[in-house]
Amino acid sequence: MAVTSLSRIVNEGFIKAITQAGTSASSSLSSSTGTSLGQKTQVSLSSGLRSGARDFGSGSQLLNNGISVINIARAANEKLLEIVGKLDEVVGDAARSGVTAGKAKRLQASFTALSRDFNRLLKETAEQKTDVFDPADVSAFLSRAGLEQQNVDELEIAFKKITPLTDSRVDSQGNVTSSANLVPKVEFLSALKRAVTDPEDPLAEEPTGGFSAVRAKMRNLRELLDSNIKALDDASEVVGRNLNLVRVVGLAMLDLSSSIPSNATAASVAEELQTRIRQQAPLLLGEAHNLQAIAVAGMMATSSKTSG
Repeated sequence: MAVTSLSRIVNEGFIKAITQAGTSASSSLSSSTGTSLGQKTQVSLSSGLRSGARDFGSGSQLLNNGISVINIARAANEKLLEIVGKLDEVVGDAARSGVTAGKAKRLQASFTALSRDFNRLLKETAEQKTDVFDPADVSAFLSRAGLEQQNVDELEIAFKKITPLTDSRVDSQGNVTSSANLVPKVEFLSALKRAVTDPEDPLAEEPTGGFSAVRAKMRNLRELLDSNIKALDDASEVVGRNLNLVRVVGLAMLDLSSSIPSNATAASVAEELQTRIRQQAPLLLGEAHNLQAIAVAGMMATSSKTSG
């Protein structure tokens, strides 16, 4: 979505919309016609600003929830990456010359245990109410806050870079990959078996290159997790900017609600609100186009709390 100027969002129509209260739980703001609230009741500008500040406060909480889920997803991917690092060490040890039967047994046990840890973490996380390895689940929290991927280009780009870890998928070569075989355990054990040498046989030759395929798959897995973590960082940054802007808007509305003159109009209040937002958040104005959607989400959350 192209960046929309603040004046096209926080305008006379926006102020008029928040000064009307009704009973419909499906309230929605519109830049041109205000809000559809079912049976409408006009309230004062100051009351409307306080109501709007409350809705933006609810929006802030929703955005906070989204950031929390992103942080959990990032931590989960980091735990997997840590396991992959340990698996890499085992593979590196196995690739060295002089793998005896005893050493192979120890390496096999280590790799198997780490593989089990990797898949256990995947399984336990996928079984939670929110599967943070599934970008659709993570994105759903942002949608509830008004940040739909299709409406926020930076989020859409970030989430396209996230690979789901709990779904089967087919790569460009036609290979099926799922959470059950992300770690190349079978390939490692096969390569390890071939790498064992008999120290009592002076004519035995050292195997070479037996772990190249395993290392390639491990590298791909590491790159996948690194990409997920970076994409989640990008998403968190976008949501964080929106959260900071929403806080500024909410506080500005609350402060303005107690200081507007008696002869103020929706247009003059909108201009003053724009000025305050520009002064307090000049570097966040690029996110202004998301304010309406977040306001709607906050309004819905506020309505849900009061009706419950």
